[in-house]
Amino acid sequence: MKKKIPFYAWHILVCITFMLLPYAFTSTGSIFNLPNLSHNGHDRIYFLIYFLLLLFFYFNYYYLIPKFYFSNKTTPYFGIIIVLLFFFLWISNHFDNPERNFLDFGKRMSFHNKMPHSFPPNFDKRGGPPTQYSHTILVYLIGVISSLLFAINNQLRKVEKEKMQSELSFLKAQINPHFLFNTLNSIYALAIKKSDKTADAVVQLSELMRYIITNANDDVISLDKEINYINNFVELQKTRLGNTVNINYKVEGNQYEKCITPLILISFIENAFKHGVNPNQNSEIKIHINIGEKILSLFVSNNKVKSSSSESGIGLQNTIERLTHLYPNTHDLIINDNPETYNVTLKIKVA
Repeated sequence: MKKKIPFYAWHILVCITFMLLPYAFTSTGSIFNLPNLSHNGHDRIYFLIYFLLLLFFYFNYYYLIPKFYFSNKTTPYFGIIIVLLFFFLWISNHFDNPERNFLDFGKRMSFHNKMPHSFPPNFDKRGGPPTQYSHTILVYLIGVISSLLFAINNQLRKVEKEKMQSELSFLKAQINPHFLFNTLNSIYALAIKKSDKTADAVVQLSELMRYIITNANDDVISLDKEINYINNFVELQKTRLGNTVNINYKVEGNQYEKCITPLILISFIENAFKHGVNPNQNSEIKIHINIGEKILSLFVSNNKVKSSSSESGIGLQNTIERLTHLYPNTHDLIINDNPETYNVTLKIKVA
């Protein structure tokens, strides 16, 4: 609702400015003269015409363009535009000279401009301002063109937004199964060892999957829920790996009353466990999350070890694409791919 108030205020301001436009430069030489609607018939005429043109702008933008122009009915659309143009010219003529009827409209236009069969009327021979008819045509055409441009631009933005949403849905659909497969592999490893921790790992996995099912498709999620999800993931990895890897994990700062896009951090953490763990090598993983007032910082580091996995990191690449879409100017991602270590530093705006 708060966002709509400036929107309506902007429209009201533009409408008022448009209605006062005919009185900005007057024949008396003054810069602006308030309309005298009670005693000046000419002011009343301009006020009525501009009011009708304003109504036409919104009628064209919200009804004619969506119903005809965007439905590939361009011939009926431009036919209606031409008919309405003659209607506005008749209105302009009729109220300026009410003693003349509609049948005299074409003759009066030619006589008024001293050029028979001239349409639209020409400018005054002395180089003065356009006639009333020319002025009406000019404002009418500006209304048609501007409403078309606004509508087309809005349509393009809508299509682009829908395209981005479909891309994000596709990326999420790829991330979720990818994570599930990796986690099931972890539990499978525990089952092979007949570890007593297998049952605990299944419970932890159920908590993770509950989060994915209920929250992964939301645009934003409470930061504390996302952090709790990461906590469960790290605990699951500790259960699986035991003492074979040194995991340095800590979270600092206030994680409450803040929001973040779900599953935007986990891919970097998952990637560290995927490529940084080998029981036969010195494995160390650092995960530091620092939550400031407006900025969340994530640092993930792992040693490069020989891994049986040959995948190219689908989840990680998709997360980078999501960051580009969802945080185009509000994130900073630095990846240092060194010979022995792989470091990720992500700073992202949270609200």
